[in-house]
Amino acid sequence: MKPKSPFIQSFDKLPEQLPLYPLENALLPGGELPLELSEPGALALFLNALKTDQLIGMVQPQRNNPESNIYQTGCAGRIRQYRERKDGRLNIMLTGICRYKIVEEIPQKDGYTLAKVDWSDFENDYQTEDIESTIIDGFKKTLRNYFDRHNMQVDWKVLENAPIEQVVNNLILVINLDIDSKQQLLESPTVRQRMDLFSTLLENKADPILASAPKSIM
Repeated sequence: MKPKSPFIQSFDKLPEQLPLYPLENALLPGGELPLELSEPGALALFLNALKTDQLIGMVQPQRNNPESNIYQTGCAGRIRQYRERKDGRLNIMLTGICRYKIVEEIPQKDGYTLAKVDWSDFENDYQTEDIESTIIDGFKKTLRNYFDRHNMQVDWKVLENAPIEQVVNNLILVINLDIDSKQQLLESPTVRQRMDLFSTLLENKADPILASAPKSIM
């Protein structure tokens, strides 16, 4: 998704290093991710990002690989706004900008890790992808079936008016999927491929065992 804010750096101005923030959720370009920071390392990471490019490298933990405790592909989130709290915590909102691959991890004395990163495979994150309307309609039908099965309330007027890449890239933050599935979605080269994978994941996801109160989304 091409960034729309005039404050976001162009692709060729993206930095060579990012502070890394591991989280069991996959931010994607155009996604909006709220975070609450309280640990000293996380606060030091935030201050570093605020003083430099306002970018934080979101990345998911990886538990089944003895060679690395995090996945090597993540997405940079730009600090769009933040609020200081009297209890010393920070509430921040990140907007997903562009994916990256980790080249080298550099632990910092303040308790967080910097990474040298490579953006070269993800220039299409700055471009708007044309997707056939029939593909979009089929994906939305799959969404309707999933939401109905899981008793989730959706503002379809908002969803219908939003660009499809915005819908897909924000749903990954909301739908209850495992880490590996979210990483597969994150690493899907194009929005079209991500939609196909998302449809498969939703169609194969088991129905809830017990009925519950309706959940609201979008």
